[in-house]
Amino acid sequence: MDIMLVFWLFHIPAMIVFVAGTMFTLTIWLQGTVNGRGDISARRKLFLLIGSTLATIFSARLGVLVRVLIWDGAIHPTLFKEHKLRWAAHFCVFGGIVLLTILSGFSFISVDIMIPIFKMDNLFTSIFANKDHAITAFLNEFGGLVVMVGLMIVIVRRYVIRQLDMRTRMVDTEIIFFLVVIMVSGFLAEICRLSFEFEELPATAAYAFIGYPVASLVRTAPLPWADLHDWLFLFHAIFSSVVVAYIPFSKFFHAVAGAIIATVNSLPREETPSVPAGVTHGQV
Repeated sequence: MDIMLVFWLFHIPAMIVFVAGTMFTLTIWLQGTVNGRGDISARRKLFLLIGSTLATIFSARLGVLVRVLIWDGAIHPTLFKEHKLRWAAHFCVFGGIVLLTILSGFSFISVDIMIPIFKMDNLFTSIFANKDHAITAFLNEFGGLVVMVGLMIVIVRRYVIRQLDMRTRMVDTEIIFFLVVIMVSGFLAEICRLSFEFEELPATAAYAFIGYPVASLVRTAPLPWADLHDWLFLFHAIFSSVVVAYIPFSKFFHAVAGAIIATVNSLPREETPSVPAGVTHGQV
């Protein structure tokens, strides 16, 4: 069974659903005002939105927007001052997912573009095309662990301690569940891969500081590690694709997009990019 072929057969339709869902959500938002204009057609609003976005990207205002989104959205110093544990959960989940997404993107570029198409063999491809390179192994393990730590903090605060300040739309129960399943299945698939792929584990695989020691303990068990890896990988990859396809229809998507728009609209007017001014966090 070609597991990558099966993966792409599910992944491509999932991405189509994601794009379609995003466009559908956008058409709903365009029923509001864009740049203060509510008396024009949705098509005209869309053109205004695209024009504003392009004007922001190709201007000095992009730096202002990126700085605000990174500082206020990712690092979030205000939340750090108000509640350090809640900030830790936010930073771990957000930062870990961003790191894993970047690593996945670099891996895709190396394995599916640079090496087979352009026949490139350089430092970049040697790192990111090799799951067991010291840098790749460590960063993937670190990113997964950070996300799991953040999720554990969220779960304890929301469902065990039941703290009152957890009343937020930023983290839905289903999103917590989805992320836990994705993270756990990813670790299990990695352990299975390390248990069958090598007769002797390479030294650099030790940088996978969770999967490596577990695989070292269990790899001698008489289990069909290769088949287990294939099924776990497919489950992990397809489930992740389905979650991505679901995101535009979730409260999580609306909350994140609303927070971004609200952040942009809160910039000083002389620095504010021209964005859908009539769409606020509350409206989304």
